[in-house]
Amino acid sequence: MNNKGLDEMQAQRKNKIGNQTFLMLLYALMIDAGLYGFGFRWVSYPANVMIILSVLSGIYVVRLISANAYVGPSSQREKPLPKVFFSMGLAVVVSVAILLLVKNASFSTSSQIDEMAAPILFITAGVALVIAVATIVINRIQNKKDED
Repeated sequence: MNNKGLDEMQAQRKNKIGNQTFLMLLYALMIDAGLYGFGFRWVSYPANVMIILSVLSGIYVVRLISANAYVGPSSQREKPLPKVFFSMGLAVVVSVAILLLVKNASFSTSSQIDEMAAPILFITAGVALVIAVATIVINRIQNKKDED
């Protein structure tokens, strides 16, 4: 993310959204730890933290994009589709690489890794697709408003 193109209002919005998301993360992790202490386990240990972190990171990015505080204004016309497809492909490749490394490192039994492989790949690709589509839609709407 390129911060040097943001004006003061965009930077202030970005910081505000970041602070709010950090507090949401803190509270979500504390609630999860409290529920775990009372015996309520909705997902096993490492997965619960990763799910909370992934959901709140997605909320953060979507809020930044909708507040027009993700990237600064551009002076030239861009075609975002190649970047979107490259980002999605990179996310899938990184997910596959992590799964293969974890499976070969024998941190856990291979049956656990095999059970996690499909959801991890699906969630990673899905999140990348949702963020890319949201970025394109919001940028096009904002560009149409700027042209008017």
